[in-house]
Amino acid sequence: MSKRRHQRVEVQDLVANLSDGVDSFSGTISNISRLGILLNDIPQKLNSRGNTLSITVSTKGKYFKMQVEPKWFSGNTSERKMGVEILDPPLEWTLFAMICEPKDEDIWAAKKHLSDY
Repeated sequence: MSKRRHQRVEVQDLVANLSDGVDSFSGTISNISRLGILLNDIPQKLNSRGNTLSITVSTKGKYFKMQVEPKWFSGNTSERKMGVEILDPPLEWTLFAMICEPKDEDIWAAKKHLSDY
């Protein structure tokens, strides 16, 4: 956790579609940051650590298309998770992640949540 450059934010209602160039897979997202994503429900046959994947993240009519690199896998076959690093994140993703970040340090800051995006 101390190696992270940006805070992870718990999210709901985000779906990811991944492609390794041959097959496509779906998963849900449990947390995000400006440079990373935690994916859940990843199929066992997707095991491309170190290889670049294409990902499309969708929420409430918004779509973010990016290239990611898997960094780690955990869990068993029924609850497999994967942490990915976003390679060259688009500005729209960075702004989206920033909006989702809590504003704890400024008590007067307007609270923004995923439903506000």
